[in-house]
Amino acid sequence: MPTRRVFLRNAALAMVGAGSAPAWLWRALEAAPSSAGRKRTLVAIFQRGAADGLNIVAPFGEKRYYELRPTLAVPSPASSREHAALDLDGFFGLHPSLAPLKPLYDGQHLAIVHAVGSPDPTRSHFDAQDYMESGTPGVKSTADGWLARGLAGMPARAPASPFRAVSLGPV
Repeated sequence: MPTRRVFLRNAALAMVGAGSAPAWLWRALEAAPSSAGRKRTLVAIFQRGAADGLNIVAPFGEKRYYELRPTLAVPSPASSREHAALDLDGFFGLHPSLAPLKPLYDGQHLAIVHAVGSPDPTRSHFDAQDYMESGTPGVKSTADGWLARGLAGMPARAPASPFRAVSLGPV
C-alpha cells in the first residue's frame, strides 16, 4: 500500500505531466465577467491531508527554513540545483513540480495565500479540516461548506454553466 506522500506526489506529477492543471485553470479564467466587466473566478483547492505548504510555496529567503528542514527543503532558485524552487517574489518560491502554475502567477491570475489557518484552537486534525471546509471554526453542526453556501447566495444566470461549481472527492 503506497504512503500518502507517494500518492500525493504521483497525483501531482500526473496532473502536471498531463498538463491538465493549466488547461482547466485557463478555462476557469474565461468564466463569466463580473459586474465591472472583468472576468473573475475563485478556484479554491483544498488538499485534505498531507499538503505541505512550506514546500508548495517555499520561503527560500528565510535562512531558518533550511536549518529546520535540512533534508526536506526545496532548493533555493539561486542554488542552480536540480528541482530548485521557482522564484515568485525574491523570498517565496513555487515547488518545481507546479511549474505550469507559474505563468498564471506571473500574469496575476493566481494568488497564493500562504500560512493561513483557523482561529479555533482545536488539537484535533479531523475537526480542524472540517472547520476549514465548513468555514465555521468551532461549530461542528454546520450542514454544508462555505463554498456551497456562497454559491447558493449567488444569483442564477441563464444559461447556467455546468462548471459553476466543481468538486473533486473520493465519491
